[in-house]
Amino acid sequence: MTKTFRPRRWAWLLLLIALLAVANDLLLPAGPNPGNDRRTIIIERGESLHAIARELQRVGVIRSSFGFLALARLMHLDRSVKAGQYAFRLGTTVPALLRALDRGMYGLDLITIPEGLTVREVAAILAPRLGVTPGSIDSLAREPALLDSLSVSAPSLEGYLAPDSYEWLPGTNPEVALRAMVERTRERVQKATAGCDSLPLGMGPHELLTMASIVESEAQAAEERPHIARAYLNRLAMHMRLQADPTVGYALGRNPRTRLTLSNLRHDSPYNTYLHEGLPPGPICSPGLASIEAVVNATPHSKDLYFVARGDGRHMFAATYEQHLTNITAARALQAAWRAQHAASDTIGAPIDAADSTAVSARASHH
Repeated sequence: MTKTFRPRRWAWLLLLIALLAVANDLLLPAGPNPGNDRRTIIIERGESLHAIARELQRVGVIRSSFGFLALARLMHLDRSVKAGQYAFRLGTTVPALLRALDRGMYGLDLITIPEGLTVREVAAILAPRLGVTPGSIDSLAREPALLDSLSVSAPSLEGYLAPDSYEWLPGTNPEVALRAMVERTRERVQKATAGCDSLPLGMGPHELLTMASIVESEAQAAEERPHIARAYLNRLAMHMRLQADPTVGYALGRNPRTRLTLSNLRHDSPYNTYLHEGLPPGPICSPGLASIEAVVNATPHSKDLYFVARGDGRHMFAATYEQHLTNITAARALQAAWRAQHAASDTIGAPIDAADSTAVSARASHH
């Protein structure tokens, strides 16, 4: 007896299978045995639903984005997701995920990272807020696997951890925090270089951050950043050594703005720009947007090659060595007056030539 082919029965069967697959995606998004781990994601303002789905899939909260995207549109939540940081337990259903994204997260901890800090200094700020040790963050920032996944061709994330205020939940995974900071740095580089046909001296993003980090460490007055950047760019173009004090501080394992002595200038390191021509191998701190923009938009037409600190946070610039020597003499007088006026103030963070007249003479002899 020949069996009758019934397409309607097969259609219902296929529909049932499809519904079961969707239900599985919605109710068991991380699989049947997901465990109790939490995964943290950060959603930026204006981020698309597809990008959010990809991130949830990357961290393992969902296995497939189909059910997530379909239900979000069905619930009319595709345009109401709140920016912020979310910590989801593996196994959380897609409806619960979407309700949380619509409601927003609370209990966020505001963490502010100032400009000009090294990776170790950033780690010291992050560690107690994330519930880990500074050493673990410092080690993570040098982990080859993380650097490779972030496409950072450098020995560490030095210079890539954007100074800013971040809202994170206590206990956030340090890798999540570092990834967010690197991404913000990339956004700033893109913003600063938007519309530029090329960067100064043919620099790439890594060299741009390196130069910006030196400007960040050297400048105190915001309006001087482009002028300082131009002086250093002029020196690079003429194959003169940068002789940037902050690079020596970094080479010594200290804060780039640390006070130096004459013997420090002879410290052998590829970061010592008194000994080696060109830029150091990488950034010496995390520059802010203003310093990145200062390099891209360095003061035009300036031929200055030298500058010396006056002692009040500003500098005297010169295009010739002779004028530089005259400026040094004037700067010493200004520094003496400044120290007399502020005898009780702290000068440790001042540039070398504002703090040590012997070092000023040493620097002049090198130029």
